[in-house]
Order: sequence, then C-alpha cells, then structure tokens
Amino acid sequence: MKITAIKTFLVDGGFRPWTFVKVETDQPGLVGWGDCTDWGSPGPVAATVERYSEWVIGRDPMQAEAIWWDLAAASVRHIGGIAYKAMSGIDSALWDIRGKELGVPVWQLLGGKMRDRLRLYWSHCGSVRAAHAQTLGLPPVETTDDLRRLADEVLERGYTAIKTNLFPLADRADAQPVLNRFWNRAGDCPPATIRSAEAIVGTFREALGSDVGIALDVAFTFKLGGAIKLAQALEPYNLMWLETETLDPDALRTIREATMTTICHGESLFGTHGYRPFLERHAQDVIMPDFAWNGITLGKKICDLAHAYDVLVAPHNCHSPINTLVSANVCATIPNFYIHELDVDDAPWRDDLMTHPFTIEEGHLLLPTRPGLGSDLIEAELLKHPAGHYPHAR
Repeated sequence: MKITAIKTFLVDGGFRPWTFVKVETDQPGLVGWGDCTDWGSPGPVAATVERYSEWVIGRDPMQAEAIWWDLAAASVRHIGGIAYKAMSGIDSALWDIRGKELGVPVWQLLGGKMRDRLRLYWSHCGSVRAAHAQTLGLPPVETTDDLRRLADEVLERGYTAIKTNLFPLADRADAQPVLNRFWNRAGDCPPATIRSAEAIVGTFREALGSDVGIALDVAFTFKLGGAIKLAQALEPYNLMWLETETLDPDALRTIREATMTTICHGESLFGTHGYRPFLERHAQDVIMPDFAWNGITLGKKICDLAHAYDVLVAPHNCHSPINTLVSANVCATIPNFYIHELDVDDAPWRDDLMTHPFTIEEGHLLLPTRPGLGSDLIEAELLKHPAGHYPHAR
C-alpha cells in the first residue's frame, strides 16, 4: 500500500478556521483524515503540509512512526511551530488509515481503552457568546444575569465543568479585563482586571454551585507577577485550574508555589523536549498537550512522560471535530487523563461535515468504536464552508 496524494482543506469553524488534512492511498476508498488547525496561520500550515507531501507520497501509510521522525529530521532547523502542526495533520491521518486497514479503532492500536466515556468541560463558556453570538446564532452574554442564565443551561445539559475567559460585562463598569490581541505587552494584572475575573468566576461559582469545575484561561496575558496576583485573588473560588502560560518553567513553578490555585498550562508547547523542563520542575498540576500540534505519535509520548511525573492530562481541543476524535482516541488509553475540552458553542454546521458525528451524553463524550478515528469527513460539505477572516480569533 502506498500514499498517493495529500490534500488540505481550510474550513470555516465559526469563530476560527479549521485545517483538515486528507491522505489518500492506492487502496480504493481507503483515506485518512487529520487536523492541524492553527487559528492565526492556517495558510502557512497548509502550505507546509503540501511541501511535506513531496517527501511522503509514495511511502507506506502504515509507517506513521517512521514518517513522523523523518519529517522531524527534515525540520530540525525549525522544530515545533508550523512544522509540527503540519506534521501532526499528516500523522493523525496516517493513524486513521492504520486503524481502518486493520479494522480497529485507533485507541486499540495505542494499547486499548481504559474508559468508554470521557468527561467534558464546556470551553469558552460565556466568552464565545460575548464575542460571536450574532455570527453563531446564540444568545448574547453581556451582563452577569446573562452569565447566570448560561450557568442554568450548563447544568440542564449535564456538564460538570466549564472554562471561561476574561471579557467585559456591561453591568460591571468597575471591572475591565485586559484585552489585547498581542497579549498585553506589559503583562501586569491591575485591580480592574482582577475585579473582572472575580465578577465572571464569582457569578459562575454562585450559579453553578461548589461541585462544578470552573477554569479560567488567560493564556500568555500576564507575566509572572501579574499571574501571581490573579491566582491569589481567585483562591476563594476553588478553580478547577487557572490556565496561564509562559515559556519559562522556573517562572511557572514560582507561580504555582505562590498560590493554592491549581495551575494548568502547555497548549503552546511542542514535543517531549518542550514539556520535559516543566515536568521536571513540577511547575504545574495539569498539562494540556494539543494533538493537532503534536500528532498522535508524539502526543501519546507526551502523555506518558507526564504520567511519569505524576501530572494529569487535559488535552487542548478547541479545534475541529476531527481533533476531538484524535484527542478522544489518545485519552481513552492513558491512566492520567483528567478531562476533555469541547467547544459546545461551536459552528452550527460541525456535525454536517461528519459521516458519523460523535455522541455526547450528560456532559460526557462516548468513545467511538468504528475503525480509525471514528468518522470520515464529507468533502462536499467542507467545500460549502470556506474559511474566512476571523478578526477576534485568539
């Protein structure tokens, strides 16, 4: 069996673009699908996939591990970033082909499942509706009363955890978050921003009760001192985690040691070499590897490395439905799985793209049992939704 073609599709994901990879083989009907979504640079990632296809076409698609490391060697001068994202789209598609050829789900190839259901958290809860309600046909979130109504919806739909972000509330003029698409070059967390976080998290905590997990994602917004201020201010709310990022493992460890708030990070790291210094310093409680940026081949290794350091895994998964399936197949097989991310307020055409949409019951994703990743994409449906411009993507 040989790879005969590799194609990319840039698809409208509602509030971000989705980047899909299709790997075709010389076996009639046998194709694989992957995801290498990059919110900021989808074009360069797709172009890199096309470049790498020159080195992959003609090879045996069952050699996912060998192809990964050959592409890694070819990318040694630009490890991580766009290179690893392009490699990951190809890699996931190769695992999809392997499962289909052998007639088993990908999770079976990774050692077998440890669970049939994956607990989900509602990602961007409130923040998507604050910024994109009109685009997605959703009720807007503009006030704390809107947050309370959203919390009722979370409970009604059976979710036991959410993740939110900082955004303005019209009825809290005293609470102004730091909002800067360049991640606030100063990096401090002023009092008004702390009040914004307390308003959002406090409203959710009051409405959801003490048992529902609440995470706050601030990404790279704050430098070390600002992140400590925010983490300490949020201690009374017993967060599931504060998601704060830095490329300095010692800085992250300093943040963790300065607060009782659980610390999560890692969505912007690549490869075991990227995660190792953070794990060695026990700089976090939870890591969130992105399998659209680390592939299945390397993603499983990162999870196993985290297990060796007693760290939980909650994958970064605010991309396409294919990446949801990729993440589910990996997380089904690891002992240190914590919880799985899902954008509940997603593009309304998400399921239309899939031959077999995944199933969610009471806030849990049911593990797919079909061969490969669990679903194919419908090419004609992808072409109905070309990617556009996303001024608020972050």
